[in-house]
Amino acid sequence: MEKDDLFDFEFDMDENGWSVTDYYGRSEEVVFPASYEGKPVKTIGNALFPFSLYNKRITRVIIPEGYTSIGESAFQNCLMLTEIRLPESLTSIGKMTFQNCFSLKEIQFPKSLTSIGESAFQNCLMLTEIRLPEGLTSIKERTFQNCDMLTEIRLPESLTSIGDYAFFNCRMLTNIKLPENLASIGEFAFAFCAGLINIIVDENNPVFRSLDGVLFDKDMTTLMWFPDGKKNRKRKYSVPEGIIAIDSGAFYHCKLTSICFPKSLLFYEKNTFKCKQLKSITVSELNPVFSTIDGVLFDKEKSVLLKYPGKKDKTDYTVPDGIISIECYAFCDCKYLINIVLPESLEFIGDYAFSECKKLASITLPISLQYVGRCVFENCSHLETITLSRKTRIWHKAFEGFTGQLVYRD
Repeated sequence: MEKDDLFDFEFDMDENGWSVTDYYGRSEEVVFPASYEGKPVKTIGNALFPFSLYNKRITRVIIPEGYTSIGESAFQNCLMLTEIRLPESLTSIGKMTFQNCFSLKEIQFPKSLTSIGESAFQNCLMLTEIRLPEGLTSIKERTFQNCDMLTEIRLPESLTSIGDYAFFNCRMLTNIKLPENLASIGEFAFAFCAGLINIIVDENNPVFRSLDGVLFDKDMTTLMWFPDGKKNRKRKYSVPEGIIAIDSGAFYHCKLTSICFPKSLLFYEKNTFKCKQLKSITVSELNPVFSTIDGVLFDKEKSVLLKYPGKKDKTDYTVPDGIISIECYAFCDCKYLINIVLPESLEFIGDYAFSECKKLASITLPISLQYVGRCVFENCSHLETITLSRKTRIWHKAFEGFTGQLVYRD
């Protein structure tokens, strides 16, 4: 490993040529060398700038032709970096390479680029437009997460996968078109995209399709994602007939106040209905699995309470007699509930069932209760007392986050 005072760079040699491994300069503009000691410089190594005393000064970076890769975290935390010029020879950008480059406004991707790592542009708050090159096959986990100003992204036809949280919290993104060859989309890839109105799918894609801007599988049996910013005048949505399943988080953070299930729906994943404006869930009377009472979702036999809409504007609620189970997240993030009465038929309360019920004042668990899951009352900031029987089986983290008093009645 050698250091050259003229360039303020440190180098390391491998079989392919020199690699830049550190930078000691204080310039606002960093121009990387094309060669060193008569041999080409091919790569930029890992963690080049994160611990530099001067990385906050850097505003412009120029990388000459001949470089093929940029390593992990190479420009991480270059907070004032506004411009970077990438060479046409570049084939890969490592994970977290430009993470926290808050001021980066524009980046031109070379046609040769085939790989971008996880979280590579996470928290690049000022990026507004991204045009990804043909040849890129995947967008990794969290690649563009928290790119607040991103309004347009062009996905290449070569793209086959989008990772978990890839565009999470890209709040200004309004439309996205998924290409013909895309075969997989990770969890919460478009979550918290508050301005997203339409997801459009190439009509020749064999895996996905869209209907009125909503993402489905090709066979129209699974609803995969309802765009966060999409809303009609009445803010209601009827899931199309023929849909059998709803994916995890499909309505996460959307602006709907009412959702209607068709008779065909048989299954939905946890966290499907964590949408803060939801007031009512209705179900076709012909549905064989689900039912509703006053906008609250139950199983068909009305023995399991599945979901109480978070924005339902009642302060008091009595769970109906005959309910045996309250499912995970059932009352999570209910804004108005102060008092909840539980029936003596209740035997089971699932994980996080009453979490984030910040106005809930007190609750009595019935003697019939046999099991309480974990973190059931997490972040119930006004909950002062929980009354329960000593015979109730409690998961060891059931009351994690609860700061009030447990009162035993036998």
